[in-house]
Amino acid sequence: SVTEWEDGIDLVLDTQVALPPTQVWPYLTRSELLEDWFVGYQSDPGAADILLELDDQPVPAHVLSVSAPEADDDTAHVLLEVDGIGRLGLSLAPLPQEEQVTGTRITLAHTIADRGIDHDILAQAIAQVGPVWETHLRLLAGALTDSPGAYDVPESQMTTRYEALAEIKRAAAIANKQLGI
Repeated sequence: SVTEWEDGIDLVLDTQVALPPTQVWPYLTRSELLEDWFVGYQSDPGAADILLELDDQPVPAHVLSVSAPEADDDTAHVLLEVDGIGRLGLSLAPLPQEEQVTGTRITLAHTIADRGIDHDILAQAIAQVGPVWETHLRLLAGALTDSPGAYDVPESQMTTRYEALAEIKRAAAIANKQLGI
């Protein structure tokens, strides 16, 4: 989905795994596990700044907020400001108890634009960034369940999905503008 808020426009994606947040958390915070589905990082213990290892280039990131789960029914999150990428948030929420399955909803939110951005530029960003983040979330789910490839979706299908989402967002923005909203 695409969500507007006071600081910008977020592309929000999520997935679910049949593990509690306490077992998912290390895959968001330990470099060697994060590297299995995204990239590794370097940091000094307790430091708010880290260096992500993107394409063999260190990319600075600042940790804005962290909340680790202490129990299986706790929520958790990591919020980063990554140079050249923007704000990136990952949150973990236990699935509701009525689902009778221990599990976690993993949500990734990437602030892809400032409010008021040109509709065409926003649509391009959604279509380009969406498949990339969805691929990373699928890699995370595969790493967590030790089933690489089980969450694969053809790239063409993902691209079509995000192009459609971008078009819906563009049409809504144009309609709102015409209505003076």
